[in-house]
Amino acid sequence: MRNALRDLPAWGISLVVNLTILFALSLIVAQVEHAARQLAIDSAIEEQVLEEEYVFKDTTLTDAVGSMGDTATFTPAASLATQAGKVNDVPLERRIEKTFQDLKLPEMAALEPLKSDVTSRVNVKGNETEVVAGGVEGVMDRITLELRRSLEENRTMAIWLFDASGSLKERRGAIAERFDTVYKQLAKLKATEGLYTVAATFGKSAALLTPTPVEHADLSKVVEAVKSIPNDPSGIENVFTALRLCVEKFRASNPGGGGRVNKLVFIVTDERGDDFQMLEEVINLCKQYHFRVFVVGNAAVFGQEKGFVEWKDPSDGEVFFLPVDQGPESSHAQVLQLPFLGGGLGQISAGFGPYTLSRLCAETGGRYFITEEGRGEKFDPAVMRNYTPDYRPVRVIEQEIRKNPALTALVQAASLTYDPQNTFAYPETLFRAYNDNILREELREAQKPVAEINYKLNQMFSILSAGEKGRANISDARWQASFDLAMGRLLAMRVRMEGYNRMLAAMSVSPRSFQDPQNNMWRLVPSDEVDTGPTMRKAAEQAREYLKRVIDEHPGTPWALLAEKELSQPLGWSWKEERRTVPGMEGRNLSDEERVRLLLAEDERREQERQRRRSQPRELPKL
Repeated sequence: MRNALRDLPAWGISLVVNLTILFALSLIVAQVEHAARQLAIDSAIEEQVLEEEYVFKDTTLTDAVGSMGDTATFTPAASLATQAGKVNDVPLERRIEKTFQDLKLPEMAALEPLKSDVTSRVNVKGNETEVVAGGVEGVMDRITLELRRSLEENRTMAIWLFDASGSLKERRGAIAERFDTVYKQLAKLKATEGLYTVAATFGKSAALLTPTPVEHADLSKVVEAVKSIPNDPSGIENVFTALRLCVEKFRASNPGGGGRVNKLVFIVTDERGDDFQMLEEVINLCKQYHFRVFVVGNAAVFGQEKGFVEWKDPSDGEVFFLPVDQGPESSHAQVLQLPFLGGGLGQISAGFGPYTLSRLCAETGGRYFITEEGRGEKFDPAVMRNYTPDYRPVRVIEQEIRKNPALTALVQAASLTYDPQNTFAYPETLFRAYNDNILREELREAQKPVAEINYKLNQMFSILSAGEKGRANISDARWQASFDLAMGRLLAMRVRMEGYNRMLAAMSVSPRSFQDPQNNMWRLVPSDEVDTGPTMRKAAEQAREYLKRVIDEHPGTPWALLAEKELSQPLGWSWKEERRTVPGMEGRNLSDEERVRLLLAEDERREQERQRRRSQPRELPKL
């Protein structure tokens, strides 16, 4: 061997040495890449925040073309779609509350920092959500741009996942109508070559509308399949399960052969998804197999889990607003669900999509396109960019919340208001005073719920007060606005309820006389006079300070709007006399006894009518 090397020319020896070095380096690089991939996958799996026990029934998702039945299978991933378990009927906010219920305020337990870089905050402010003007047409134009950019890089597979809910029928049809326009625009740009389309639908079950990816020439098949999607009456949207099945089915798909294929998923829905316990698993799969996810959806309702969709009964045309799961936009409850005196503001757009789908888009490099913001107030996206929710995993966010007593207190207090057993409402403000006995009975009945409401308000106030010392250390604008709004609104309601109770007690002890003898009703109306003692007057001043700080420091935001609404009503009360008449009673010379008898008879008739309507409930669909 030595003789052979000695006989080689210098260039030959150099070639042998260099090839040996390159082979050794290739082995090292392969090992490093394998380790890095394994670390990335393991780290992402570590970030699963929703336990495996939260799985839903009837998860066998189907695969017969165009069928929404429970019998077809989504091959080859059918085994992944058949997990036995319980329905996760516990709302996201209640599960979060359970996570925090054992925390002791104001002391916070020290937690070990996370070791994985994958848990760092997703730096996507202003990028993961886009409010698109022009409804479906505007969104489809944006999707055309995304497809064009993708085709400039590689062949592209566009996977469309359509929500089969009845509330999405109109949007599905509008998107199907725009398909042809999108592909014509791409054809003009000579960008349809290498574009393949897949369509599927989901509800309680999933169905694959296109067994194989469809080329541009056969696009009419996709359009017709989408237009004929039947409405799913279950009211269940298992979007994450459907997405997982698509990833499993098409992760190795390479239509046309040769080279890399970009895979873009477009989810069309108006809800957050019922199977959100699978969020982290699906994110991990999408990142592992390079699927970018986009959502065409609705804005979340600010600080709330439920939004409402208009539905007209075809039998008589009566309009109802049915609840759908459209939020919340943040991972944790941050906004106290308290009533407004004189009525609320309706549905306010959060300016962002629901946390679950927005996080999915942010983590996979996609985007959440808001095509509808509802009927309520809307806000400038440029302003709201400073209030982008945190889209890291829930477990990571929880660890930061635990470090600050103010944040922990806010989540605990807000979660209490999401509990259906903790209802908060201002009690009756109009009282019959046909005679003193009737008035006293009215006042006595109205005072009964006040003690329970005050107990709940004091409970929340104790929680927030215990964590208030951490307010100075809050640096995030969203959390700052949320804490100040919560404290201001809670103080305001406590002052009003205390004043309400005192006004009723005083009237019950010594009923007032009417200035006009024809009047027979007393109404409590807001007043600037807070006559409830020095403690409540001080609380009223504190409430105004907190609410004004929200308005001054966070203008043009939902927090400022709610603070303005709270301040628009005075914190005190005063009595106003009114008259209640019965048709036909005016102009008749009736004794006081006869007048009272007629008024009570009319009250009874109205109550019977209300009971009759309640006893004949209308069957409403699930959207």
